[in-house]
Amino acid sequence: MRIRRRTLYVIGGIITLLLVVTISFRLLSGSEGGNTLNKQQEQGNAPINNAELPIATVPDSQPEIKQGTQVKVDQVGYGTAHAKFAIVEGELPSGTEFSLVDSIGNTMFTGSLSEPLADAASQKTIRRADFSSFQTVGEYKLLVAGAGSSYPFVIGDAPYDDALATLLRSYTLQRSGVTIDDPITKLKQAAGHLQDAQAEIFFDDGVSHKGDLIDVSGGWYDAGDYGKYIPPAAVTVAQLLLAYDLNPEAFPAGQLKFPEGLKTANSSLPDILEEVRYELEWMLRMQRADGAVYHKVSGSAWTGFVTPDTDTQTRYVYGLSTYGTAQLAGATALASRIYKTFDEKFSNRLLAAAEKAQSYLSANEAAAFRQDPMQDNGSGGYGKQTDAEERMWALAELFRTTGNSSYSDVLTSRFDYLLKSSPQAVNWANAQLLGQWAYYRAEKADERWKELIRKAVTDRAKELVARSEADGYFNLLNAEEYTWASVKSGAAYGCILLIANLMEPEEASFRATALEQLHHVFGRSATGFSYVTGIGSQYPLEPHHRINAATGVLIPGLVVGGPNRYGGDPDLDAVKDSLAPAMAYLDVRGSYSSNEYAIDYNAPVILLASFFANE
Repeated sequence: MRIRRRTLYVIGGIITLLLVVTISFRLLSGSEGGNTLNKQQEQGNAPINNAELPIATVPDSQPEIKQGTQVKVDQVGYGTAHAKFAIVEGELPSGTEFSLVDSIGNTMFTGSLSEPLADAASQKTIRRADFSSFQTVGEYKLLVAGAGSSYPFVIGDAPYDDALATLLRSYTLQRSGVTIDDPITKLKQAAGHLQDAQAEIFFDDGVSHKGDLIDVSGGWYDAGDYGKYIPPAAVTVAQLLLAYDLNPEAFPAGQLKFPEGLKTANSSLPDILEEVRYELEWMLRMQRADGAVYHKVSGSAWTGFVTPDTDTQTRYVYGLSTYGTAQLAGATALASRIYKTFDEKFSNRLLAAAEKAQSYLSANEAAAFRQDPMQDNGSGGYGKQTDAEERMWALAELFRTTGNSSYSDVLTSRFDYLLKSSPQAVNWANAQLLGQWAYYRAEKADERWKELIRKAVTDRAKELVARSEADGYFNLLNAEEYTWASVKSGAAYGCILLIANLMEPEEASFRATALEQLHHVFGRSATGFSYVTGIGSQYPLEPHHRINAATGVLIPGLVVGGPNRYGGDPDLDAVKDSLAPAMAYLDVRGSYSSNEYAIDYNAPVILLASFFANE
C-alpha cells in the first residue's frame, strides 16, 4: 500500500505528541525513568540538550566530568590476584556506589565507596573503591555517580610486562656516541658528543693534569641534559642489576628490541645486561690509574634544546671524589658477580676496577670532593662532602663477591652503625640499603650482623606500611617529602619494603605496600598523571628533555621527577605556593624541578616492577 506524504506528517505529529506527554509525566512524577536519565548524565554517558525538551521543569544538565579527573586508577592495570583500589576524589554522599564496566559497557562488578578520608598531602577528600575480589581478565573502567569515570585499565596475569620493557628500553635511546634509527619510536639522530673520546681534564692535582685528553666516550646521558655523572650512574646500574639478580625471569631474551646496530653481535647476554654493560664500560673509562674516579663529563655551558650531534662544545672531565670512587667500587663488585656466568673476562675487569678503587680509598681515608670554579656552569653538581654510606656499600659488595674477610673486618668495625641502622631510600647520595643487602646475602656473613640488619630493615618496613595506610593514596611520602624527584623517592621506599619481604617472606604487607607505590607511579596519583612518558592515558607530554624538544619524538618510558612543593624553576615557582604538596607538578618543558627525567629515576621503578612482572 502506498502512503501519502501528508499521512506521514499526521502520524509523525501524533507520535511526537505521545512522546512529549510520556516524558512530561515521567519528569513531573520523579519516576525511575527520570532518575536513570539524570544518572547517565552525571556519568557523562548521555549528555542532554535541554532545548530539545519541551517541558520547562526539566533540570539543568550537569557539566560532564572529564574522564580520570576524580576517579584515579593505575592506568596500566592490576594483577588478577592483587589488591585493587581506585581513589575517588570529591564530596560525595555516604554510601555512593561504584561500577566496574568492561570495554563494551557491561557492568561486571559493583560496590560501595569507603567513608571519606582527608588526605594531607593533596588536601583533598577522598574515598577508596575496593574491587580486589574481582579477578576476571579484561579491560575496564570504573564509574562513580557524581565523579565520572576512570581512565581505562586492564586486569590481567602480567599487566606490567610491557611497561617494564618500555622503562628499560629508554636507556637504549639515551645512549651517547651512537647513531640511533629506531623503527618503534621513529627517533632518528646522529651520534652525539664524539668529542668525549678526547675530553679535556679540567684540573691539576699532581696525578691528573689540566688539558690532558682522555677517552670517556659512551654511556647514557644522565637526564634532560647531556652530562654524564658517576653518582647517578652507579646507583642506577646497581638497582638494574639487582632487579635482574632477584627476578631474572622478568627480563626475557629480545625484550628491548634493539635498534639496528645497538646490540653486540653474537652476544649471549640478556638484553638488560647488554644495556647495562654500555654504561659500565663508560664508568670504567672514568677511573684513573691510581683507582680514583672522576666525577662527571660535560660541556662548560648549558646547551640549548638541540640534538646531541649539534652540541659541539669542548667536553671536560670534572672533579674527583671519594664517595664517587666508592660508588664505582660497589657497582663494579656487584656487576662482577652478575656477569661472571656470561663473560668471565669482563667480570674480571669489573672486579679489578672495584679492588683498585678500594685500594685508593684505603689509602685516602678522609672524605674528599674536588670542586673547581666553573665546574657546574654547564652541568649538574651532584656534590657530597661525606662518603660513609658509599664506603660501606663498596666493602659489603667486595666481601660478598670475594669472600675476603679483610673487607668485612673494616665494614663491621668502622661502619657498624650503618649496618644496623634504619635504611634510607636509595639515591645518588645514599647507598646504605645496597650495602646492608650485600652483606646480608654474603655467604660468609656473620649471623649476628645479619640479624641486626634484618631487624633494622624490617622495622623500617613496618613504619612504611603504617605510613602508607594513613595516606589517602597509599603513598609512602609525607607532605614534606614532595620535593625534587619525589616519584623516585616513593618508588625507592617501595624497594625497602621488597628487600624487607625477602628477609621476612611471611610479612605479606611489605610486598603489598610496595605494589601500591607502583600504582602511584602509573597514575593513581593526586594529579592523575602517570609519571612515565608513553605509559597510561595521561602522561607527561612536555618533559624537560633535550632530545624530545629537538626531535619532536617523545621517548616512552622516561620517569619524571613529579610533585615538588619547594619548586626550583621559574614555571613551578610561580604557582607552587597555591598548590598542595602532592599537586605541585607541571607538565611543561621549563619545569625541570618537576618534569625532568633522570636515569636514576627509572631505576627503582624498574626494580619495583620486576617483582610483579609475571603476576
